[in-house]
Amino acid sequence: MEKRFFLVSILSIAVFSIGYSQSKAEKEAAAQALFESAKAAIESKDFVIVPDSYEKEDGTMETNTDNSHFLAYEGGQYLFLQGSIVCNNNYTNKTTVNSFEQKIDKKGNLSVLMQISGSQVNARVEIMVRKGTNYAEVIITPSNGKTKTFSGEIVPRSKAKYYKKSNII
Repeated sequence: MEKRFFLVSILSIAVFSIGYSQSKAEKEAAAQALFESAKAAIESKDFVIVPDSYEKEDGTMETNTDNSHFLAYEGGQYLFLQGSIVCNNNYTNKTTVNSFEQKIDKKGNLSVLMQISGSQVNARVEIMVRKGTNYAEVIITPSNGKTKTFSGEIVPRSKAKYYKKSNII
């Protein structure tokens, strides 16, 4: 009886550990698929980042649930910035991308550097995405005004849920 219990216990542990390793491999594959999707969206210059957290003026982090704050690169033509979290006003800022540089470092992390200009915003935009995720850290450094730092998922524009106001400047 004890031998039977012992064999069943060993077999259960073996089955559980095999299932766990497959589950871990599946999670890693899903995370890599998200990274590849974000990378493809960046390369096609057709993506959206809606901040889920941002740095307040006093340096503390705050959570965002409002989808009217966003950064959207639409069809490789214009970069739209909307909301006080992303830029220093509440308008929909239509900007032209003057330079766009994309790099992958030795660890496989993706970084994007853009120089943008518009009627209300002239800035440097830095986007960093760690390998194996679609989560981006963004720093917007305007030529005048306060630097904005936020983070959120990069998603293709066709799958993004964001609210673009009609007050485009």
